[in-house]
Amino acid sequence: MISKIGLIGYGKMGSSLALGGIKSGAIRKESMIVYDQDRERTNVAEKFGLKVASSLAEIFESEALILAVKPKDLPALLQDNRSKIVEKSPLLISIVAGIRVKHMLSFLGNAPLRVIRVMPNIAAAVNEAMSAFYANEFVNKDDVAFVESLLSSVGKSIRIESEDELDTITGISGSGPAYFALMMNILEKVAVDKGLSEDMARVLAAQTCRGAATMVLSGGCSPLDLIKMVASPGGTTEEALRVMDAKGFSEIVGEAVSAAIEKSRRMNRP
Repeated sequence: MISKIGLIGYGKMGSSLALGGIKSGAIRKESMIVYDQDRERTNVAEKFGLKVASSLAEIFESEALILAVKPKDLPALLQDNRSKIVEKSPLLISIVAGIRVKHMLSFLGNAPLRVIRVMPNIAAAVNEAMSAFYANEFVNKDDVAFVESLLSSVGKSIRIESEDELDTITGISGSGPAYFALMMNILEKVAVDKGLSEDMARVLAAQTCRGAATMVLSGGCSPLDLIKMVASPGGTTEEALRVMDAKGFSEIVGEAVSAAIEKSRRMNRP
């Protein structure tokens, strides 16, 4: 049972995971300690009642460390604190994009440490995240159970056996909220341009997106089934889809998502 959890990096993703876990009860507030060099961020953490570490040395006493720093900062963080981390041997939970488990361990002298690499998304803040995680060979059943509990408490989670799959997952669900937000923004803008209020337009766009997702997740239909259900022959939906097809909508989105996946692969450090 992990009773002390350290969070290094209280940015958007780190805070979303922490607060989502606390709200759901997967993490006890008193068991978490936070460290961030940005005082404004730690002030926010304190307002939520979280304990803030005065130094990194304090946070390395934790049984599990959630690493939520920028990719460029992780190598130095691990190398500069290698002896302390190796001595305490905490479970390392990384939500840092672009740095593989083997490279993390190389910064720690290739010590046989337990590492779980996670790709969550920003919806953890409202308990609607889609997360995937990969565990190295040193991780035990209790570690996996803890991470599954944490991730499932803030949405849905899946465990993958190949770390390579995280690149594709990054492009689909890691970046995905922005894709759907872009679509909602377009719908909202058109609605406002046609005379609806901003508040009404936002609810219409967001609830429509949510409803479509719920229908698919319920298992009642596939995305293509849903399109067929809505697009009556000669109707308004069919007309909109005709324009999208003529403009190459599917190809544009496909190329964009593929670009995100390739970017994730390039980010992985050699």
